[in-house]
Amino acid sequence: MRLIGARYASAIAVTIAGFGAAVAVSGAGAAVADPMSDLEPLLSSTCSFDQIDAAFHRVEPATAAQLDAAPERKAPFRLAYDQPIPQRRIAFQALIVQQQLMGAPADINPDFIPLLRQVVDSCHQY
Repeated sequence: MRLIGARYASAIAVTIAGFGAAVAVSGAGAAVADPMSDLEPLLSSTCSFDQIDAAFHRVEPATAAQLDAAPERKAPFRLAYDQPIPQRRIAFQALIVQQQLMGAPADINPDFIPLLRQVVDSCHQY
């Protein structure tokens, strides 16, 4: 399963994903009117960044490895995620805008949404 469009791999700055927004961004897939609503489970999670990271490695190891290989892309996600929940939402919104300014789409790959839920649902195990 390909979550990150090849031409946007260099634009991964957030999501997680890595996780979150950056990992979810894809050149393929239907556009979502509000990517923040799809990221809400992640944004409102009480898990730490390290817990999210560990869960992400279990759920989607290949994409997690891509982010591990580029710490400069993973760092903005950590900084944004380590904020209290209200500020975390603001930080992620800013990162999405930043991606758009870099020419990357802000639509969320629909295949990523269930994976994001798995990460959030399992992060407290780590």
